[in-house]
Amino acid sequence: MDGTNVADGTNAMAAVKTIVAAEAAGVRQIWTNQTPWSPDVLTTFAAAAAKTSTIRLGTSIVPTYPRHPLILAQQALALYDIAPGRLRLGIGPSHRSIIEDTYGREHR
Repeated sequence: MDGTNVADGTNAMAAVKTIVAAEAAGVRQIWTNQTPWSPDVLTTFAAAAAKTSTIRLGTSIVPTYPRHPLILAQQALALYDIAPGRLRLGIGPSHRSIIEDTYGREHR
C-alpha cells in the first residue's frame, strides 16, 4: 500500500497503534490533519516515530495561527531528529471560522 489517512484524530494512542500496524502491513506513508478537537499531530507523530522505522508521516495541514512559528519549527526539528527524512510537514493558515470562532484569534 502506498498510503493511508489516520482519519479519526480523537485519540493519540489509537493513532499511534494504527501507524505501527500500518507500517507492519507495508504502508509506506500515513497522513493526518490537525483539528482544534484532536490531539497535537506532531506529538502523536513523535510517539509513532519512536515505534516505527520506515513509514513516512505526513501532516495534511498544521494551522499556523494557533502556534508560534518558532514552536512549530522546534517541533518539526525534534520530529526530524527522531525520524530523519520521514516527516512531510504541511502548514497553512486554516480557515477563518476555525481561527476566529474556535481559537478566538483574528484571521488576517
